[in-house]
Amino acid sequence: MDKWPSSNLMGSPLKKIMLCSSEKEIFSVEEQVMVQHSVIINNMIEDGSYNHEESKIPLDCVDSKTLKKVIDYCTHHTHHHNDNQEDLEAWDAQFLNVDSNGLYDLLMAANYLEIRNLLDLIYGTIKNMIKGKKIDEIRRIFNIKDHGFTPEEEEQNRKEYPHFY
Repeated sequence: MDKWPSSNLMGSPLKKIMLCSSEKEIFSVEEQVMVQHSVIINNMIEDGSYNHEESKIPLDCVDSKTLKKVIDYCTHHTHHHNDNQEDLEAWDAQFLNVDSNGLYDLLMAANYLEIRNLLDLIYGTIKNMIKGKKIDEIRRIFNIKDHGFTPEEEEQNRKEYPHFY
């Protein structure tokens, strides 16, 4: 059984859009869910570049696992926007309980789709993850191996900015 209604309060069927992940997996989503949250999807619907009968919206830089999470986020925030703030914050915290690679994938997808509220949530999470940490700890958390500095530059940075290391 579907988690969400298949028609609106007037009994009209809800419009669906088709999103296609980088692995070519198709996701059928309520149009209002994505239009409400994604600037890109909203623009495609408004300017007529999406044809409901024939089109799939290709999201070539978003994998299926990440796209499913993005859809879950948008759906939850569409259908639960009137929930109390504590409940939404608890759901958001659980939603972002992912490893650093998953967080990065969500960040890139939210940026690509221009989902401002999800971007803000991810930025806040990253801020909290790095707050008070030294550079080496941050590199470890985010698995940053190549930081772009030569060994000499790295040594110079360590001398000039020891409080960051």
